[in-house]
Amino acid sequence: MLRSPEEKKRRRPTSIELGERELLISWQDGQRSSYALHDLRLHCPCANCREARGQPHGPQLVGMELPIVTAASVNPTSEAKGFDPVGRYGIKIRWADGHDAGIYTFEMLRDFSAD
Repeated sequence: MLRSPEEKKRRRPTSIELGERELLISWQDGQRSSYALHDLRLHCPCANCREARGQPHGPQLVGMELPIVTAASVNPTSEAKGFDPVGRYGIKIRWADGHDAGIYTFEMLRDFSAD
């Protein structure tokens, strides 16, 4: 869905807090969203994790072995060490096992909270 620049701005966060088991976001339009870290890890948007879930995106790498996240490898208390902003459109979560390739866009997070 195409959104106007004004609507996109309202859908940006005013604050992001990382707890032990959840990520909390307050949005500019007043909505607050809570995301279980376990769910965010299982829905990591990086190419490797998308491939593991059967949702390839873009060209596939050939001849390289890369770690892939599966439901079996994520425990219910997936631990995040922190997060970093990615421009004005998202964040990268630094997981305790070193995985940090996924960019969680604010659009993705906002839509994910509507599920």
